[in-house]
Amino acid sequence: MTDKENSSVICKKCGKPFNKEEQGADIEQQYCSRCMIDLAEQYVPEETEMSKLKQIRKSKIGTVLLWVILLACLSIIAIQIPSIMSALEEERPARYGVQSTDAVTDQCINNLWHISKLLQEGKLPGKDIVCPLSKKPYVVITTEDDVIVRCPNPEEHGFKEIQVSKRNPIPEIKK
Repeated sequence: MTDKENSSVICKKCGKPFNKEEQGADIEQQYCSRCMIDLAEQYVPEETEMSKLKQIRKSKIGTVLLWVILLACLSIIAIQIPSIMSALEEERPARYGVQSTDAVTDQCINNLWHISKLLQEGKLPGKDIVCPLSKKPYVVITTEDDVIVRCPNPEEHGFKEIQVSKRNPIPEIKK
């Protein structure tokens, strides 16, 4: 007998001959590769967890529970929408620097923000935009390369200058 004849074995399950060396099996193997797979699959447990989940989904209580969870999640998202929107908005500072101001000065600075927007659009402020303290229109100074708009009475606010320009669109306060 040759080595090939010694290495050929008959499967105990299906009766087909197979070569042990070609299958990569050890000497003790008594089944072909297909029968080995079939035997191994007998020991694989059923998907009991998935079947339990399917049973829950099919039951009325499970369906109601899933709808309640979905509505709770949607409610939480709806409640958080204003927070999300405010987080996405870019906030502009009321003033440039660390000066503390009163409410009237803050209104003057807000007017300068509006004027800054007009300057960026290439427009000059009209006489209808006035300082909230003195009720005078803002002073417009036009130079070759810039347009500066100043508060008509910064000293009444307690500052040396309150201004904005086309080049520097953030209102500035100088003490």
